[in-house]
Amino acid sequence: MDKLKGMLKVSERDKKLLIVVMAVLIMALAYFFGYSNLSAQVDELSTKKTSLETTKRDLKEKNNNKQKYINDTDKLSKACTVLIDKYDSTTSQPNAIEFFNKTEDVTGVWVKSLSLSPATVLYKFGQIASSNVNGTSSYTSNLVGYKSSINISYEGDYSQWKNFVKYINTYASKSTIDSLTATYNDSTGVVSGTASISLYAIQGGDRKATEPKFDVKTGTDNIFSGSN
Repeated sequence: MDKLKGMLKVSERDKKLLIVVMAVLIMALAYFFGYSNLSAQVDELSTKKTSLETTKRDLKEKNNNKQKYINDTDKLSKACTVLIDKYDSTTSQPNAIEFFNKTEDVTGVWVKSLSLSPATVLYKFGQIASSNVNGTSSYTSNLVGYKSSINISYEGDYSQWKNFVKYINTYASKSTIDSLTATYNDSTGVVSGTASISLYAIQGGDRKATEPKFDVKTGTDNIFSGSN
C-alpha cells in the first residue's frame, strides 16, 4: 500500500511540467477554435469593407455627375426613339408584299415574282454587360430586331430602274439591297434582273404592328366560265 502511494506521488518538477503542457494545450485549443475562426471573420469583413468602399466611391462619383447623367439619358432616349422609329414594327409576309406593291406604284418597276423567307433574329436588346460595380443593371428590354430576306425578279425601263434602286435605299423603314443583277436591252430600253432585298423590323415593347389591307379585285364568278 505504501509502495502504491509512493508511485502516485508527483514531484514538484512533474507538476510544473504538467502545468506547462496544459498551458500549451489550452493555447493550441484557443488558436484552432478561436483565432482561426476570428481570422476567417476578419477576412470576410475585410472583403466586405473593400466592396463597400468601392460602391461608395462609385455612388459618390455618380452623385457628383447626377445632372449630367439625367441630361445624357434624356438625350440618348430621344435619339434611340428616333432610330427605332426608322424600323418597321412587323415582319409579316403581308407587310413584305405591301412593300413591293408600294415599290411598283412609286417606281413603275414590275416585280415579276418574289419569294419570301422566314424572318430571322438579328439582335436582342438588353443583352449588354453592366457598368455597375456591383454587377447589376436596371436596364431591361423585350425589343427584338429581325431581318426578312426577299428575292425578286423585276423589269422596267432605265429611269424606273434607277428610281427602284433609290426608292429601296431611301425607304421610310430600314431596307437594303443585298445583291442586284441587271441586264439592259438596247432595242427595248428595258432593264431586267433579280435582286435580294432585306427588310428590317424591331418588335416588342409598346410598338404596335398593323397588318396592311389589300384592295385587290379577285372576281366573284366561276373562273372557268369565262366571266368574272
